[in-house]
Amino acid sequence: MSIGTIEELKTKKCQPCEGGVPPVPREEAERLLKDLPGWELTEEGKRIRREWTVKHFMAAMDFFNRVAELAEDEGHHPDLHLVGYRSVTIELWTHAIGGLSENDFITAAKIDELLKSPEFVDHWTLKWSDLLMSNRKYIKEKGVWAFRNWIRNSIATNKPYNQFAYELMTASGSTLENPAANYFRIAREPEIVMENMTQVFIGTRFMCCQCHDHPFERWTQTDYYQLSAFFSSVGRKAGASADEEIIYSLRTPQPVVHVGTGQAVAALFPFTHEGYDAEKSKSLSDPRDQLAKWLTAKENPYFAKSLVNRYWSYFTNRGIIDPVDDIRSSNPPTNNDLLEALEDDFINSKFDLKHLVRTIVRSHTYQRSFRSNKWNEDDAINYSHNIPRRLAAEQLYDTIMIATGAPNNIPGVPAGFRATQLPDPKIDVSFLDMFGRPPRESPCECERSSEVSLAQTLNLVNGPTIAEAIVHPNGLIARLIKEKANNRKLIEEIYLSVICKFPTKDELSTAEKYMAEINNPSEAIQDLMWALINSSAFLFNR
Repeated sequence: MSIGTIEELKTKKCQPCEGGVPPVPREEAERLLKDLPGWELTEEGKRIRREWTVKHFMAAMDFFNRVAELAEDEGHHPDLHLVGYRSVTIELWTHAIGGLSENDFITAAKIDELLKSPEFVDHWTLKWSDLLMSNRKYIKEKGVWAFRNWIRNSIATNKPYNQFAYELMTASGSTLENPAANYFRIAREPEIVMENMTQVFIGTRFMCCQCHDHPFERWTQTDYYQLSAFFSSVGRKAGASADEEIIYSLRTPQPVVHVGTGQAVAALFPFTHEGYDAEKSKSLSDPRDQLAKWLTAKENPYFAKSLVNRYWSYFTNRGIIDPVDDIRSSNPPTNNDLLEALEDDFINSKFDLKHLVRTIVRSHTYQRSFRSNKWNEDDAINYSHNIPRRLAAEQLYDTIMIATGAPNNIPGVPAGFRATQLPDPKIDVSFLDMFGRPPRESPCECERSSEVSLAQTLNLVNGPTIAEAIVHPNGLIARLIKEKANNRKLIEEIYLSVICKFPTKDELSTAEKYMAEINNPSEAIQDLMWALINSSAFLFNR
């Protein structure tokens, strides 16, 4: 009994089931679940279930509401469970037949589609735009939008990471028609292109070898120039417009001169691996094709490892090797078994970035509380508890606008554009720069600052961004006052909007007492919102 593929089921609509048909056999269910990552068989193959961890209670409720709308539309209703306030479980089975039907897999496939949110795409587009230094300073305004949109489309389509890197390394043609080619406008010297490539894609800092052999590592000054030579054939010429360049392969590569010897060097890799066939690669006329094959091979000991280590740090605030772009023998991983397991799983998933994210966020490590105990309070490297981290600049700005209900009107972009969607740091928003937005002049993760400063504190306390958002005439408070909401309703709505939970009994009592003292609902509730926005519950991801 075959009911088709998951892709086919996504296009179908659930049909009423009144019994009289056999359940989907276990073997068929297992086949289908291979294309539904995260779902598992339960109850001896009679049900399927999946668990999610969300950021907060309101996110769980929002997800439930979206699933409920889908279920109503399909006429097939899953069992929904909320454990605590962040753990969501959905269970599917067809009651009329006491087992699984096609409807269950149709619904599961469509629920998974709900996870393909634009916010997910925007977040990772921002991350990769930082790493690849997408900046109109280098690639002009049209170039920065084209490059940003190429990155965004790659994230939205879940392009395999090895393909993503390969396309970047080999990109040629118009920088507007093939936006990946903008990578070779950001850095123009072969040595700088190589430094950026190694820091991002193999997590090493080859710039340390430019003037001398690395004093403690295997990399040499000769390695530096030989690896740079793979980019010596990149040619650039003006395009049809001022914002466009044409990237092409030079017939005669420009010489890369070793400063120690004064001699031009040939392109040569600093290490070999089983995934690279030197003889076969000789047939590739462009050295960048040779480099791309060497770089993205699953056997490359740094390519997948550096990526999983980098992504792990994004969720836990620290890489297994830290800093994440400084992989070397004298900077060993804190948990090599964990790093190898993540690397192997990522390679086996065919470099699936969503699979990697899903693996990390479903782990017990990621889901641990930020609250420590006497046994782990001083632990900063073993992931025994979550380490709170301040929201990134763009996240903080967008969250303030969402919490206050104020519209996004950032100069230079369409109305409604969020800070997370901005193409580069040349869109002038002083709040973002103050809170650590990187200038995108280096691929180093250290460009984005998460340090807390006095200027930030003063801005949060008395700055225009928060103050103007709170009192905005189209904001949440203005709407609630217009609706003549009573004090309890005002307090609850502000708590839910800012920190995504109802106030406790004591919090409600304190807020009601304050509102009675002020005797001005609008002014008092503005003060409450300001206080909650300045709380650690709002400012930190924990």
